[in-house]
Amino acid sequence: MIAHLSHKPVPEKWMKASVLGSLWAVVEIVLGSMLHNLKIPLAGSILSFFSVLLIVSFLQLWKENGVVWRAGLICAIMKSLSPSAIIIGPMLGIFAEALIIEIIVRCFGKNVFSYAFGGALAVFSALVHKAITLLLLYGWDLVVLFENFCAWAAKQLHIESIKPIGLLVCVSVIYLLSGILAAVSGFFAGKRSIEKEAQNQIQPILKKDVRSTLFKHANKKKHSLPLLLLILIFLIGGMVIINHSGFIISLMFTSLFVFLITRQYAHNMRYLRKPALWGQLLFLLLFSAFFYEGFSLNGITRPEGWIVGSKMIFRAMLLLSAFSAISTELKNPIIRNILYNRGIKNMYLSLELAFSALPGLMNTYSSQTLKAKGFGKIIQAMFVSSHALLNEFLSFENNRPTLYIVCGGVNQGKTAITKKVVGELQKAGLKVSGFFTTAHTSISGEKAYFVEDVSTGETKKLGSKNFSSGKIKKNRFTLTEEGIIFGKKILQGADKDKTDIFVIDEIGPLEIRDKGWSPAIDQLLKQRNTPHIWVVRKRLIKTALRKWNVGDVTILNLPDDSWRQIVEEIQHGIKTYKEHAEKEAH
Repeated sequence: MIAHLSHKPVPEKWMKASVLGSLWAVVEIVLGSMLHNLKIPLAGSILSFFSVLLIVSFLQLWKENGVVWRAGLICAIMKSLSPSAIIIGPMLGIFAEALIIEIIVRCFGKNVFSYAFGGALAVFSALVHKAITLLLLYGWDLVVLFENFCAWAAKQLHIESIKPIGLLVCVSVIYLLSGILAAVSGFFAGKRSIEKEAQNQIQPILKKDVRSTLFKHANKKKHSLPLLLLILIFLIGGMVIINHSGFIISLMFTSLFVFLITRQYAHNMRYLRKPALWGQLLFLLLFSAFFYEGFSLNGITRPEGWIVGSKMIFRAMLLLSAFSAISTELKNPIIRNILYNRGIKNMYLSLELAFSALPGLMNTYSSQTLKAKGFGKIIQAMFVSSHALLNEFLSFENNRPTLYIVCGGVNQGKTAITKKVVGELQKAGLKVSGFFTTAHTSISGEKAYFVEDVSTGETKKLGSKNFSSGKIKKNRFTLTEEGIIFGKKILQGADKDKTDIFVIDEIGPLEIRDKGWSPAIDQLLKQRNTPHIWVVRKRLIKTALRKWNVGDVTILNLPDDSWRQIVEEIQHGIKTYKEHAEKEAH
């Protein structure tokens, strides 16, 4: 039975979220890098200020409910581009800001008051997020140290009447007022930008070959759900041990845990080589020794402050190591595929669009641009960019190529049937480009595979069971570089304007892992919405469709569907495609 899978375009609300999310990511990455390079303190709070300004300005352009929280989700996931191994905290902070503004605006309407209220809470959330992060890392002992330090500082300045809680209130008020300022500035910047956007001609360059890695195929052997569960158990157990055990046991447990995590996730533990981390931990240890029992130079000779400081460090190392590992395990293909099938397909497709825009936007809004123009003019330029991006996204989404999949098991005659189908299409006057993968057995009994050009009949050896230099090992077979390059050249050299349909026989595990002729397929799908015929094994269909987001899909199952049915299905589809293309042209 022929199966039809209709392509459902990404809703426009998600498209707008892709635009705003990608622009927001540019602010986070470019401005964040500037602040980091200049060693400016409170960089996270400054980023929150400009994020609120950007969000509120775009709320003047797109007033639909739901755009902001979606944009925050997209920006948070794009934050995973950061080279830092621990990205969960910043991602949660970004999403929290978007969610707060979304909730406040929905409750109180789209007006200056609600923007100011939402902006104040969003910027204030950066302070709350920082406080929660510090408490998670170092525990309640940090609060004791803070109180003792404030008491000492107040005594030195002769302002004993000011309590630590009063200082927190003052800081909170500053954050709330800065959030109000950001929101009001964003409101007026948005209004001005709508009036002046025609005067600004900055246009970003979209790089459509850039793909999100969120659902990129990964080797399951590199991930482990039981290991993820074990890490969570050890994390909780470790926190209990550090809180209720002595120094020696805490040291032994933390050292063993960090050692094992480093062995398993060495790439994600790069932060251990940063002198800044060890400088902060050393400062914390000395700070605890001096201030744990109130400031005293004699505190350095007492063990209590050293033990408390050491345990705070153990706690921090435990959490940092655990979250580094968790960040890796959350990329487990099993988890990602479950999420994809449970309702986040639109988010994934929106991410693909946002990632395609990011390189051009990064080039357009570089750090030099931010310095030269100022944020107000950048907002105006981003408004122009938003229209260009949205139109590009709509065009790209509505012109995904139709796909016909010939599927079956191993040695079920997929290539033979595809050849018959292509022959009939050529007899009907259709121009077919692409290649077949044919098998031949020599007199000595050796089975070899060849790539055959559909148009010319030229062949090149693709692989056999014999291994030699210049070949790529693939299960029981070895593939030649020559054969793979030949297949790529066929796809890259096809006359795309005259081709009615492309044939790729076959797409297998190698292509799923971004090897083989996968790069040529990526380019082909981005350049023109010409229909395709793919030969794919049944077990790989879902994975292939997640990897390459195409339009309507028709799955032709062997041996249930005859090649005549397949020909009729494809001819009808190509006729419909040409009629639609002619209407679009007129």
